[in-house]
Amino acid sequence: MATNAHPAPPHPAPASADAEPAHAASHGAAHGAPMEAGGEMPRKITWLELFYDLVYVATFVQLGNHLSADVSVGGFLYFALLFIPIWWSWVGTTIYSNRFDSDDIVHRVLVFTQIFIVAIMAVFSFDALETTAAPFALAYAANRFVLAGMYWRVYHRHDSFQNLTQRYVITFAIVGALWAISAFLPAPLRFVLWAVALAVDFGVPAFSTRLQAQKPLDFEHAAERFALLTIIVFGESFLKVIAGLAGDVSSGELFYTLDRILFTVPPLLVVISLWWLYFDNVAEAHVRPGAWFIRLWLYAHLPFQLAVTALGVGLSKVVGPAPYYIVPDYYRVLFAGSVALLLVMLAVVEWVTEAREGVYKDRIEFTVRLASAAVVFAIGLFGSGMSNSLFTILVLIPCLGQVIFDVLRRTRTRQAAQAAAPAQPAIDSAD
Repeated sequence: MATNAHPAPPHPAPASADAEPAHAASHGAAHGAPMEAGGEMPRKITWLELFYDLVYVATFVQLGNHLSADVSVGGFLYFALLFIPIWWSWVGTTIYSNRFDSDDIVHRVLVFTQIFIVAIMAVFSFDALETTAAPFALAYAANRFVLAGMYWRVYHRHDSFQNLTQRYVITFAIVGALWAISAFLPAPLRFVLWAVALAVDFGVPAFSTRLQAQKPLDFEHAAERFALLTIIVFGESFLKVIAGLAGDVSSGELFYTLDRILFTVPPLLVVISLWWLYFDNVAEAHVRPGAWFIRLWLYAHLPFQLAVTALGVGLSKVVGPAPYYIVPDYYRVLFAGSVALLLVMLAVVEWVTEAREGVYKDRIEFTVRLASAAVVFAIGLFGSGMSNSLFTILVLIPCLGQVIFDVLRRTRTRQAAQAAAPAQPAIDSAD
């Protein structure tokens, strides 16, 4: 998934002041070839892409609800094992949309078909490792077949990308077939086939560097899509807390609710701190040159966004039924473990990116992230008997401390750059 700047067309047509962008002609049209994304105009997230992302977040919420009902090692493994293929299905369509810009009716029908399929996956995800495994597998197979169809359209309409698109058509068709066959097999053979399908799904793009160079990824657009999904999932954490507080108000427990509102400030500040760290350091950064750096950036977002989703569940459990109750061990480890995993993956993603100031993240920043993650996880692991008030305040300290650390470092970097810049000569004005 290499990145590169997209060169201008070799023979651009003269443009008039009233001319529409080149890709606008196919928007809503009955027929239109998928366009090569990129060009002189920067890509913007479309309303259809935003709608698509919201549907996936709803699916993540369903997985989170299952984790909320079973906060245990087994419950977390169930959550993670289903989150991986569902998240990867989102990545597949996102990468396609990044490379090939299309908004004709056929494309919209295909995307809305994907949306219905994702909704079916969400419905059957509640017990997808047991009683609903077959319909879930069939839905996932349909998702991959539709994606293969999207690439098939490009294959037949763009000769210059046929090697790349042919590879993806074959890959997603094989993966879809493996998922479909697994629906008719008993466990554990069914899950062996799932593992093989995921290995092919993850592996083929990872080892297709030369072919992907034919159509590099538009990194700015991809980063914006990943950031959008992240911020929606972060917002879902707030919704869980607000829903609980609204229930207290509706039951008439006003003074009790005011007490709880004050108590929820530290855990919500944890979420705000994590949001701050990601969107100040990752969302608008540029990846280091090299195909493997962007792969690491992309794959690191899997555990990162898994942690953000689990964080919302942990937050609702830690806030709990009262401001000063003792946090059960599993709830405490879930919340602290989610924060720690998020910080570790944030360190990895930051390491492969270039900051907005034009410098790469250094070892100090990487070490601070990992040290903070270790402290947070230790608090969760050894904090038995803590009240939720004390626990969340202790977790907040390293999170908020990193925000302060980043702000001070950025301020010093900016001041040093200004001091090193040559002074601008004064310009005398003369009449």
